Amino acid sequence: MTDNKTFPGYEGELLFVGNIREVANLPSVRQGYNTIVVCRSGRIVVEVGGNSLVKVKPGQLLLIPAGKLVQPMLMSTDVEASALLVSDSLLGSSLGSQITVWNKAMYMKEIYVVEEASWLEGLQGYAGTIFKGGREMRLRREVIHSFLRMLLLLICEELLGSDTMTSADDVSSMRDKELFNTFLQLLARQEQKRQRVAYYADQMHITPKYLSTVCKKVSGKTPLQWISESVMQDCYSLLTDTDLSVKEISVRLGFPNASFFGQYFREQTGQTPIEYRSDYKTVV
Repeated sequence: MTDNKTFPGYEGELLFVGNIREVANLPSVRQGYNTIVVCRSGRIVVEVGGNSLVKVKPGQLLLIPAGKLVQPMLMSTDVEASALLVSDSLLGSSLGSQITVWNKAMYMKEIYVVEEASWLEGLQGYAGTIFKGGREMRLRREVIHSFLRMLLLLICEELLGSDTMTSADDVSSMRDKELFNTFLQLLARQEQKRQRVAYYADQMHITPKYLSTVCKKVSGKTPLQWISESVMQDCYSLLTDTDLSVKEISVRLGFPNASFFGQYFREQTGQTPIEYRSDYKTVV
């Protein structure tokens, strides 16, 4: 079964794609979702965040966090892969306090591939029953919730085993990590992300200085850097995945005018928005 599937009780929060080769606009479909791709055969090469080239082989999982731009660069003719798209809210409720592991791996360490895991093959059998259908399940919602939590926790277990996740320089407290996760979630949900640090701090009921201290301690980056990176992801996405004009994009992202947007984009990339869009279409 290769069509996209949603599930009663999880509308807008969970989407299953049986065959990613048959979804031409998957980058657009996955906007706002955290994506887990299982590669069963063939090769996949994607560009994540506008600069990281990620290669995926059979037996590996490709993980793409919400808000990250992803562009397919190569998909071999023998690719067989499916994808599970999970909203931020469902991801958070499924992982609980372990959302810290996911956020650290995705946004700070940029670990997008999980190597072959011993549990993956067995889990795929259950996934076929749950997501592809074929039989009526009276407890489908409860089963999906349990399966999703188990899958995400097993992924986090693999992520924790990565050498890059076990650095000894982490001096942040659990409270710091909770605040940082809240900041990332606020940033992901904000349509016009180019706001002052004080804007986000006010929503978190803390001072801008404290937010800066927390972000620096947990991630090594300032809130302004996180905001700027997030804004650029939206810029890239709207330029490559839509036909909106530069003026329309500048309005959507909250810039005062198209000229200011163009200047901002050029300072970040060395190109104008039109040049970037043109180069992208030439490559694709």
